[in-house]
Amino acid sequence: MGTSWHATCVSNSDLNSTVISDALEEVDRLMSTYKPTSEVSLFSQSKSGRKMSAPSFYVISVALDIAEKSAGAFDPTVMPLVNLWGFGPAAQQEAAPSNSAIEAAMQQCGWQHLNLSTDSFYVGKDIAELELDLSAIAKGFGADHAATALEMQGVRNYMIEVGGEIRAKGNSIKQRPWRLAIDSPNEENYSRVIELSNGAIATSGNYRNTRIVDGELISHTINPRTGRPVTHNLASVSIVADNCTIADAVATTCMVLGATEGMQFVNSLDNVEAYFITRVNENEFTTSETAGFPKALNLD
Repeated sequence: MGTSWHATCVSNSDLNSTVISDALEEVDRLMSTYKPTSEVSLFSQSKSGRKMSAPSFYVISVALDIAEKSAGAFDPTVMPLVNLWGFGPAAQQEAAPSNSAIEAAMQQCGWQHLNLSTDSFYVGKDIAELELDLSAIAKGFGADHAATALEMQGVRNYMIEVGGEIRAKGNSIKQRPWRLAIDSPNEENYSRVIELSNGAIATSGNYRNTRIVDGELISHTINPRTGRPVTHNLASVSIVADNCTIADAVATTCMVLGATEGMQFVNSLDNVEAYFITRVNENEFTTSETAGFPKALNLD
């Protein structure tokens, strides 16, 4: 997945040290867009679709649910646009794509062109060029998948972080809920520290993964509905949910929507909370949150 992972477990029993890495390697093997033999790559190479494994089918199902609820702000078929703007496996270009190139790429995208068969785990497509890109949800699922592997070994107290997406349960070694920090975009301090004892948190931001195109700094977050990088002033959003698969996808969705629409979207979902950091200027930020987002810890 092109990132690192970290896990802390509290257990009285012996733990198979490879259980987490095995789980994450399975997700990478199934869902990597950089591996030509992964399931999502083979799907993208197919003309009409293919049967998927249970994990891949589940992730695609969640992705389509979020796509429908967000009216396409989240779209797991956005790969042609990601590549076009230089944020995917394809080679980067220094110049911005033309309007005609963007329009052509958008004709090869669209979550509505995916068809799922729950009985057979078959994922079909009615556009031969349609590609799957699960990068905005697979890391979160990776954390969930590793958590499931740990729980099958009887571990009930753990914190798993995969590329910044976190799944936590129980207590830390200090016999209290896990304490998690939300980065500040100016990197001078944490924006907030919260406690989490059963759930997940995922953060998406527009202040790290960027590149220069035509002399202008652009975000890696592509709005599937316009075919272009987002231009609003939302710097980051952190989503707390029951599992990290949903948290990861909703965080990306909010980065597309922006703070105002993102707040409305999160409030329309059950058991999902959000914390937004909005840029006022280069050095100043404001924050907003949904009513149920975990309160800040006073560590003074």
